[in-house]
Amino acid sequence: MVQISIEKILSELEELEFLEAVKPHWEESLASFPDDVPDFLQPEQVRTNLRWCGFEAEFEPVFIAAARKIAASRSLQYLAWHYYRMVYDYEADPLKYVPLQKMMGEDWPIFYLLIALAMAPKIKTYHQGLGIPEEVTKGCCLKVRDECEDYRRGHDGQLGIFSGELGWLANYVNGEPFYRLGRFEYWRKPFPRHCKVYRSRKDGMIIALAGPAWKINSSGWIEGIDAETEDTSLWQTTLKQIGTSIHGFPINPQGFVERNPVILSERDWECVLEKGVPVLEMHIPAGERVTLEICAESFREAKQFFQHYFPTPAVRAIISSSWMFSPILKQLLPADSNLVRFMRELFLCPTNSHSRSGPWFIFLQEPFNLATAPRKTSLQRAILDHLQAGNLWRDGSMFFMLDDLDHFGSQWYQKSTI
Repeated sequence: MVQISIEKILSELEELEFLEAVKPHWEESLASFPDDVPDFLQPEQVRTNLRWCGFEAEFEPVFIAAARKIAASRSLQYLAWHYYRMVYDYEADPLKYVPLQKMMGEDWPIFYLLIALAMAPKIKTYHQGLGIPEEVTKGCCLKVRDECEDYRRGHDGQLGIFSGELGWLANYVNGEPFYRLGRFEYWRKPFPRHCKVYRSRKDGMIIALAGPAWKINSSGWIEGIDAETEDTSLWQTTLKQIGTSIHGFPINPQGFVERNPVILSERDWECVLEKGVPVLEMHIPAGERVTLEICAESFREAKQFFQHYFPTPAVRAIISSSWMFSPILKQLLPADSNLVRFMRELFLCPTNSHSRSGPWFIFLQEPFNLATAPRKTSLQRAILDHLQAGNLWRDGSMFFMLDDLDHFGSQWYQKSTI
């Protein structure tokens, strides 16, 4: 096989500035380059991948044309194979795109979307080995279509996929317990937070206690954890056990820490969630709305799926941190909006976050610019008005105990009191 340097390819593209980002593992990729054009660039495989990932037949011509353009250039073949390996084998993070207009024209983002589509055969093989049902596999593959739709919304209809979302696809095929089940994605992980959650032995109600040394502002939101601050208006939480009693500050299920401490007796309260306990970390892919019915169905499907295919260690809760659980949203959106209704079913918690990622997911603008961000939806307009008034954005977090699924729809956690 003729060897070619990454420096030569980037010189052809007039993009040598990307050398340090693309050079790692280049020789390893060359050594594994197939004898023929990589499968994911072969027309029939492209068509198959498109079907599995939920794309309509009308998209086939543009993808096939892009694949043929890549196949006609040895340099582009090598580069495509290297990105394929970077995503699925090396798990490069962060993944940076080399602009390819010089060799591919305005359709160059499809180069990377073809690599995203290449997840389909990998995930099929992986799931078949675990006995995972085909409908679950197809649901996971829809991630590519949904992320492409997000890219199109942010790029005037251009086909493509954001670099962060392309790199994210490795989670589906790298051996991690990560699956899309209904509306949401779920990743089995140890609970990462220092707060503790207790269930009443009497009536099953839930109380959450803030972790130690949280710096809390007047709204009950976190301004820092173990952080030095000169803001004398902040107060600090404690969490400690004295004998059979737990002393701490309760988290209101609407997402803020309350100022008045409580004392719980182990005789009356059982700790059901603490750091290290197995949970399902929920991610929210682009796509359909989050009605209560759709959310409940996904929660139930996740519980049944992990109980059947990954029963040990048993997961106890669904958790998530996202712009979607920001305490700010309840002030900006109508009370009957789908998102606000969903939030009322969850136990909301504050996070140590003045987030920049939240606006990105809402506006799909790289980089986010307050002056030029789109105002196409009521959500975008409400958030931009909030930010332009000089306010900061905050993400939020939530948990939902899987034992409480029968209560979903009743605002169960809103009834939690001491």
